[in-house]
Amino acid sequence: MAAFFLIACGAILFFIRYQKNLLKKQEELFRMEAEHRKELLSSNIQSAEEERLRIARDVHDELGGIFSTLSLSIQQLNPEVEKNKETLQQSKLLIQTGINSVRRISHAIIPFELELLGLDQTLSNYTESVSNASGIEIHYEFEDVPEEMNPMVALAAYRIIQELLNNTLKYARAGSVSISCRGSKTLLHLNYSDNGIGVDLTDKKIKRGIGIKNIESRVLALDGNVHFNSSPGQGFNCEISLPSNQTKE
Repeated sequence: MAAFFLIACGAILFFIRYQKNLLKKQEELFRMEAEHRKELLSSNIQSAEEERLRIARDVHDELGGIFSTLSLSIQQLNPEVEKNKETLQQSKLLIQTGINSVRRISHAIIPFELELLGLDQTLSNYTESVSNASGIEIHYEFEDVPEEMNPMVALAAYRIIQELLNNTLKYARAGSVSISCRGSKTLLHLNYSDNGIGVDLTDKKIKRGIGIKNIESRVLALDGNVHFNSSPGQGFNCEISLPSNQTKE
């Protein structure tokens, strides 16, 4: 009986140890898979941004150059000829419209000023232009954010604010928006809220919406955190933290 008891205890201990090792290996496998998915996601986002940059430069340089050359050519026409006056004026207006459109489209694809002016000034200019065009009152704050920031984090912050504002303009029927960017030793904190009609975040269609998924993907790729808070008739709020001192790729 004693021998049988010892064998049984040994078998139980062996089974417990085997289960612990198995669980440990499974946890390590899950961790590696999650890390791999995050790396793939980050790589896909970076590739998409690089493609955006290429397209924006092509639009800005090629089409912008064509319009600029055309503008110079138009200026060579003789405005004294009566029949040319109206055509000349209309052509100049069309060319200027084309130049403005190229600038607007290329800047929408990629914010060139982000590298030149920094995140604060770029967001300030962007929110001001959105406010002027839409009539929505936008309160913007930028405090204690380090000047030196990983470009990918700055770009992600800009894209997230851009996505949130687009959603507000399309769906929220809001009269005002509040945006704050605040820094700590290691994090960039973004807080966005509007006073619109709100959304039901328990609705799976809303949760699967392309805007929210884009934001979650960008935050996940940078090891950040995001929290959405909204309900019908109660406006919309989003709180995000990103590692501002993340090592540059």
